[in-house]
Amino acid sequence: MGEFELIDNFKKILAKPSKSVLVGIGDDTAVTLPPKSRLLWTIDCVVENIHFDFSYSSPKEVGWKALAVNLSDIAAMGGKSCYALVSLVIPKRITEKKLSEIYQGIKECAQWAKVDVIGGNISKGDSDFVLDITVIGEASKPLTRSGAQEGECVAVTGASGFSAAGFCALKKWGKRARSKYPESTEHHLRPKPRLDFAQVLAKNGVSSLIDISDGLSSELNHLSKESKVGIEIEEKLLPFEPEVKKIAEEMNRDPLSFILHGGEEYELLMTFPFSKFASISGLALQYGVPLTMIGHTVRSPRKVQLRDRKGKLKNLLPKGWTHF
Repeated sequence: MGEFELIDNFKKILAKPSKSVLVGIGDDTAVTLPPKSRLLWTIDCVVENIHFDFSYSSPKEVGWKALAVNLSDIAAMGGKSCYALVSLVIPKRITEKKLSEIYQGIKECAQWAKVDVIGGNISKGDSDFVLDITVIGEASKPLTRSGAQEGECVAVTGASGFSAAGFCALKKWGKRARSKYPESTEHHLRPKPRLDFAQVLAKNGVSSLIDISDGLSSELNHLSKESKVGIEIEEKLLPFEPEVKKIAEEMNRDPLSFILHGGEEYELLMTFPFSKFASISGLALQYGVPLTMIGHTVRSPRKVQLRDRKGKLKNLLPKGWTHF
């Protein structure tokens, strides 16, 4: 199948675009109606043998994850995702069937997130398969990582560590890990960013927001640096999940390393005044999102510290995911 036949096939797989898309896949550029709020732009790629492995990830899961990681960046600004552009670098060994299944995964994620896939590009490659996605979103009041103030709550959605633990389980046991550790492997293979909850945070007193895709310790340090505040985290407050603990035990690892430094989590880390704790906790309950206060911001020193279970404070250095 040639380039244009592939594009036609992808167009047939994807859902019919919404009325805001005036020209979609098939022309030189897409044409859309402008959003009513501030524009948000993000781009991220997933690379075979770095972000996924076909030996334990299905093509559908690869497509889903490639879009989801971009949706998380828009959510991290308190925004709504609107449009996606998909570029593929395709080695010869990737079959048409596998490509169709990857696009089916993109379609499923796009429908879940109510996002239009409006175009992209395909190119031949020599080695690993690459999926590069741009997402355009909007927010009336974008939240950044630089708005935290002294004396605020530090809270996180969900439970960190699932994805890293699931990744280690998949690397060790392959597809058998899915039945053995279903929660952790699902978090790694089909992440579901907190899209709806993120959109209400800016209107309800959240001062800073970031996702924890590079690991909790890394993102805490990003937030501290950009906001110019110190952060103290309580180990006893961190959500420890039984499945993460079990995987850590089987691998003779400290579960805290998964929770603090794991990476590839698409939960939200935020700060807000203590006076907003009740209302934001109520919103989390309304949206079915687990929310845990894990610490607070301080004036000085401008660094992140962890108070262990014995009450001792120690510096928490960034040790999450990095490409280089």
